[in-house]
Amino acid sequence: MANQHSQTTGSSATTLIDDTIRAFDQGQAASPQEGMSLITDWFSSIKNNHIAGDVMEPLSQLREELQTGAPNAQRLQQLFNQLADQTEQLSARGEGDLPSRLTTLSTALRNFAGQFSTTV
Repeated sequence: MANQHSQTTGSSATTLIDDTIRAFDQGQAASPQEGMSLITDWFSSIKNNHIAGDVMEPLSQLREELQTGAPNAQRLQQLFNQLADQTEQLSARGEGDLPSRLTTLSTALRNFAGQFSTTV
């Protein structure tokens, strides 16, 4: 499954958003490997986008946490909520159907973060 995410590298933001939402909705992003794959795709997608650049720091921190091999549930919850907040802020700047997709992604991130509250 990890290879499926890497195939989205360079694809449109809409496709990456939809792929990420699907991964969270289907529980596929629950493994650190899936998370790393999605983070890599997001880094590739937003590296030259100054508007979306705000999410680079929490994505970097999330990648570091996943690379530890034993991620801290409380820290993951914090990072996913931070990503949800920034994604929600980005939705206000989008055009077309991008704001609704970003709002859906923000909700998916918050829902996923909520799963960690039972493990903390």
